[in-house]
Amino acid sequence: METTYSRDSSQPEFSSSLTVKRLKICLINPKFEPSYWGFDYALPLYPGNKKCTMTTGALAHLAGLVPDHDVYLLDENVEEIDFEFLKRFDIVGVTGMIVQRDRMREILRPLRQMGVFAVVGGAYASVDEPFFDGLCDVLFSGEADETWPEFVECFAAGKEYKQFYKQENPTDMTRVPKARVDLLKVDRYASGSLQFSRGCPFQCEFCDIIVTFGRRPRTKRPEQVIEELDEMRQAGFFSCFIVDDNFIGNKKLAKELLRLIIPWQQKHGYPLRLTTEASVNLADDAELLELLYQANFRSVFIGIETPRVASLNETKKFQNTRGDSLDAKLARIQNAGLDISAGFIVGFDNDDETIFEDQFRFIQDNGILLAMVGMLAAVPKTPLFERLQKEGRLRLEDANCNIVPKQMTPAELQQGYWQLLKRLYTPQAFLDRYFRIYQYPEFRRRRAEMFANAKENKAMQALGYGLILGWKLFWALLKDGSLQQVGSVYLHYFFKQMRRYQRGVFGFAQFMNRCVTHWHFYRFTREGTAGRLRLFNSG
Repeated sequence: METTYSRDSSQPEFSSSLTVKRLKICLINPKFEPSYWGFDYALPLYPGNKKCTMTTGALAHLAGLVPDHDVYLLDENVEEIDFEFLKRFDIVGVTGMIVQRDRMREILRPLRQMGVFAVVGGAYASVDEPFFDGLCDVLFSGEADETWPEFVECFAAGKEYKQFYKQENPTDMTRVPKARVDLLKVDRYASGSLQFSRGCPFQCEFCDIIVTFGRRPRTKRPEQVIEELDEMRQAGFFSCFIVDDNFIGNKKLAKELLRLIIPWQQKHGYPLRLTTEASVNLADDAELLELLYQANFRSVFIGIETPRVASLNETKKFQNTRGDSLDAKLARIQNAGLDISAGFIVGFDNDDETIFEDQFRFIQDNGILLAMVGMLAAVPKTPLFERLQKEGRLRLEDANCNIVPKQMTPAELQQGYWQLLKRLYTPQAFLDRYFRIYQYPEFRRRRAEMFANAKENKAMQALGYGLILGWKLFWALLKDGSLQQVGSVYLHYFFKQMRRYQRGVFGFAQFMNRCVTHWHFYRFTREGTAGRLRLFNSG
C-alpha cells in the first residue's frame, strides 16, 4: 500500500518549476442514519432552520490544515450532495464514523464512476482500511494533521504522492491551527464543537479511541481553546460540545483551561453553554466539579456502561469500580449543578437476560435523562474484536449485532435491547428521570443561581424560546395523533412537578426543551421497536 503516484494525464500540467496550483477541495461528512442522537424528530420544532444537532469538527479542522487552498465543506446532514457539483473539485475528501460507513461507500462509488479524485480518512477508515479497497485514490489512517497537508502539498505541486498515509508520530496538539469555523453553515446547526485533547488514559476493551489516539492524553494550550471559543461566539453559536474522548484525561491542564474559560464567559455575558465527555472519576475531584460549573458547563457525558462490577472488570473499565459506588459518584456530579447523560452497553459476557431490568432500574434511580444504550459491538482493531475473533464469536455479516453473546442468543440480546429502550422512553419514565435530580437541594440551588445570574434580555429570549417550542410541539403531537397519549403526560408533569421545582421563564423554557427532546426519543423508539419486536416475537 506504500505505492506512490504522480498526477495522471487528466490533471492540469505544471511548468518545469513545479508551480503550486491553488486547489479546489471539497470535504464531505456523510449523512447519519436516523438515530437517537440525530434528533431527527426534534430539530423541526426548534426555532430557525436547524438541520443537525452539532457540527462535525473534522471538516473545519481539515480545512484549517490547508489554508492556501479553496475548501468547501459539505455536510450532508445540512445540505444535499449534488454529484455534478463535485466534478469541479480537484480533490473530494470523505470522512466518517462507523455508523456512516455504508453511506461513505454509497458516496464513493459514483465518485469513482465519474473519475473524481477521491480521498478517505477519519474514524472508520482508521480501523477498517480494507473496507475502502477500490473506492478511493488515497486513504489516510489514524491522525492526519501532518499527512493531509503533506499530501495536498505534493498534489498541488504535481509531485508524487502515496496511496496510503499513516502518520508516524502522535500529533502535537499545541501546533494544530484553528479550525475554519467561518466555512460552516452555522445557522443550520444547534451546537458547535471543538476539541481540547485526544487520547484517554484508560483501557476499555471495546474502545477504538486508545487504538487510534493512544492512552497518553495530548492537549492544546488553553489559550488556543479560548481563541476557538471566541470564534464560535462570533460565528453565532450559543452552545458548544467539547468533543474530547475524556476531557479530564489530564486533570491539571483541564483545570488550567477552565480557569481561563470562567473569566472569558463572565466578560462576554456567558455566551456559550458548554458540555463535554469525562470519566466518572470526575466525581472524586471537588475542585474540578466547581470549575466546570463556574465555566458554564451544563452537562457531562459519562461512559457508565453497566452497573455490574463483573462486567466492568471484564471489559477493563476499572475506573468505574474504584472508590465508592457509581450511585454516590453520580449524585456528587449532579449536586455540583451538572446534568448527566451517559452511555450504557448490554451484551457483555457477564450479562444474562436480567441485565435489561438492572439497567432500567439503575438509569431511572440515578436520573440519567439521556441514556445512550447500545448493544456491545466489536470494532476492528480493538482488543474486544481480537478476543472474539480468536473465540469464533464474531457475526460480521450482521451490522445490528456483530457478536455472539455468551449468555444469550443474538436474537435475545436484540429483543431485550429494544424492549429496554421502549421502557426508558415512555413519557412517564423520561420525565421521572428529569425531575429525579431536582430532588437534590444542592442541584436546585445551583440551577436557581444560574438562572438568577442571567440578564433580563435573556429572560425574554427564554420565554420566547419556550413558547415557540410549546406551540410547535402541540401541532406535532396533534398531527401524529399523540396529543392525548403523550401531551397529557407533559401537562401532568408541568402542573405537578415543574411548578414545584422549576418556576420562572428559564425553568419553563428548559422543561419545554426537554419535552421536545423526549418527543424525538419517543418517536424514534416507537418506529424502531414496532417492526423489530414483531419480528422477534414471530420467530
